[in-house]
Amino acid sequence: MAVLGFQDRGRAMMNSLQLALREMAIPLASVVLLALFIVLQVVGTPQALGGLGFLSPAQTSSPRATLEGFRADTSRATALLMEAYRESRSEPGLSLSESVDRKAAEADALLARASQTLDLRDIPPVELEHRRLESVFLLKEILDRVPLPELSAIPGNEEVTEKPPASWNVPGTDLRIVRVADGPRAGEYLFSKATVLRLDGFYEAIRSEPKLSGGSADFYDFYSQSPGYLLPPKWFRVIEALPASFRTEIEGQAVWQWIAFALVTVLALGAVLGVRSLARNAASSPSGTVQVLAGVIVPGAVAVAALFVRYMSDNQINLTGQVNNIVEEVAEGTAYIAMIWAVIAFSNALAGRLYLSATKSIDAHLARAAIRIAGIAVATTLLIYGASHLGIPLAGLLAGLGVGGLAVALAAKPTLENFIGGLILYADRPVRVGDLCRFGNLEGRVEEIGIRSTRIRGLDRTLITIPNATFVNMNIINLTNRDRMPYDRVIGLVGANTPEIRHEIEAIAALVAEHPRIERGSVQARLREGYEEKPKVEICALITTSKWSEFLQIQQELDLMLRDRMKASAHDEEAASDAPDNVVPLKDPA
Repeated sequence: MAVLGFQDRGRAMMNSLQLALREMAIPLASVVLLALFIVLQVVGTPQALGGLGFLSPAQTSSPRATLEGFRADTSRATALLMEAYRESRSEPGLSLSESVDRKAAEADALLARASQTLDLRDIPPVELEHRRLESVFLLKEILDRVPLPELSAIPGNEEVTEKPPASWNVPGTDLRIVRVADGPRAGEYLFSKATVLRLDGFYEAIRSEPKLSGGSADFYDFYSQSPGYLLPPKWFRVIEALPASFRTEIEGQAVWQWIAFALVTVLALGAVLGVRSLARNAASSPSGTVQVLAGVIVPGAVAVAALFVRYMSDNQINLTGQVNNIVEEVAEGTAYIAMIWAVIAFSNALAGRLYLSATKSIDAHLARAAIRIAGIAVATTLLIYGASHLGIPLAGLLAGLGVGGLAVALAAKPTLENFIGGLILYADRPVRVGDLCRFGNLEGRVEEIGIRSTRIRGLDRTLITIPNATFVNMNIINLTNRDRMPYDRVIGLVGANTPEIRHEIEAIAALVAEHPRIERGSVQARLREGYEEKPKVEICALITTSKWSEFLQIQQELDLMLRDRMKASAHDEEAASDAPDNVVPLKDPA
């Protein structure tokens, strides 16, 4: 028996431990996801080109200056990067030496200056930094294979001073340098937006041609099939040791890059499914905090997974071209949608928990509405910012929202009127939940004051729902807020002549005034007599209570007192009528 008891206690302890771990799993997972989200936002943000402040800005005063400066900067940068790569391969260890870092930083600055010659205004912000670097390498490889005219044949500062040309084309190509007409860079000569957007196609058409300088190395090909930013990390040696088939190009990406991307995607999906299973198990938790977090953790996991895929594909695997553009847009779009989902889920869950713990008053309704409206506002802000980040025109989106908002406002006019009516009820507070009120020809107790309507339980126990816009415009009599309750009765009198009637009225008024809950000086008794009927007295007084239940009790006591008084009066009258008449002696006729 002792052994069985020990086993039962051990089993109970294990069950308690499992329950505690299950309760801790959701908060712990939420903290981990929040930390990962912050880390991915910091380290996952694409690196901006440029690092050395001593480099002067790009010279773009003429087509000649733009072309000459671009070629000089990119040639020097790629030479530095290849030199740094060869030096890195010859060094032991897993970290880059100071010499390699210095060469990479100088190359980074040179590439940043070269990118200033490109008009990148049509590139969505989500793709900007990666496309900036790719475009520089693509344009360099194209220009290395295109016959260029003598520098004297390209418009320089002298020609621009005399008569600024609107644009200049590289002979025999669609590569165009145009003069910017407006904006902060007005007057500068940059490679046009159309040229930048078509660099992929130009490169594919010319990449098989030999370089006119005699070199054979294609730096863009090296960059696009190696991981990392600018320089491959030391673990790239593992990739280089793989069979050549793993470096076969498919849609601009090496086979190993496709494999790595698939593995990263599967890992992210597996993590999301695991978090989803965890949230399902925690849905029945008695803890309100756990339930709220369980509703938010799945969209949070989706957002973190999307950012993780974007970081790995861009910063580590180094996908390039159209494939990288699609991955970045889908990942960022998924992350924003998941964040919007998380915000709305959190606000709804929080408002739901408030509903369970609060009353049905207008205060609680407004608090829940405020939480939901705040959630919608944050979600709308994320939607607009995310759309602009993905390249969707913000002005058009705002205009569409404005027109849509006007249409919704017109369609929801009654709802808006009721909402405003609810705000008026909140501000004026003519009634509260639990108050007994009279409105129109109806009377009842307020059960709930909502954003759209007010619910009142009638005296016949029916539930009356009145739109706030209608209710706020009615004459509302709050019976609960009376500081005194009126007592009003009409009582038949027994007396037949005036002195008897007056005496009876005074006796009734004195009887009512004797009650301890009748306000002193409030008793009024008035004769109500019709000449064709028995006389009656109307007695009015104020009962010193504002509670309906107490009022009913005191009213009943007064009614019983008056009933006993009238019953006694009726008995006295009946006894008097039954007594023999007095005998009047006859007078002596004498």
